[in-house]
Amino acid sequence: MKRRKNLILLLPFLLMSIFSCKKNTKPQPAESVTVLRNYCTEIGRFDLIFYENEVSGAYSLLPKKSLGAVWGKLENRQMIGRWIDEDGQGDILIEFNQDFSWFTTSYRNDELPEKWYKNQWHGHLRPNNSLKFETNGKKYRCE
Repeated sequence: MKRRKNLILLLPFLLMSIFSCKKNTKPQPAESVTVLRNYCTEIGRFDLIFYENEVSGAYSLLPKKSLGAVWGKLENRQMIGRWIDEDGQGDILIEFNQDFSWFTTSYRNDELPEKWYKNQWHGHLRPNNSLKFETNGKKYRCE
């Protein structure tokens, strides 16, 4: 319960961190834009904010009715960062396709740092307002 409370307190900070940390730095070029992308995964909705090479976001774990968060740096089409949810926290790699319309993840928990869960979690841009859809043999949930 304590971890869930800490996570709930952390989510607004993560979502706003991109904007607040930029206030005290040098002005950004006019072409810098913030992009919000809404993805669907096998376990629920996954929203990401992209700003320059920074990424942060929140996801829902529908089977557990809880929330999680990610943040990290984007290098080429791979986000290297951290995750936290009621199962713990750890490292995460999110690999996007060329147009960022889908991704696959690999992650590990700090409690078992030697065990990577590779290609375990997949996301696809939300195509419409439906709560579920299927593509390429995978079922995605958007709620």
